[in-house]
Amino acid sequence: MNIDARQLDSLTLFLKLKEILEASHGIDVNIEIRISTAAETKKIKTFISMSGCRADIEKIEDYFIMRIRGTPCCA
Repeated sequence: MNIDARQLDSLTLFLKLKEILEASHGIDVNIEIRISTAAETKKIKTFISMSGCRADIEKIEDYFIMRIRGTPCCA
């Protein structure tokens, strides 16, 4: 699943991720998110780690790509 969150506000993105993780409880996920700022990646990475998944971040030109993988245990 790919999400371009560069134009989304933080709350909208968090709610979208929460919904996806709740729907994927106990199922492997592979999500790629495009994020505009480093500060935003830190917030999202913290949120994702609490769900039991792993998030890897890569800087691409003027934005970041976060790859979320794992099996969510909670959201």
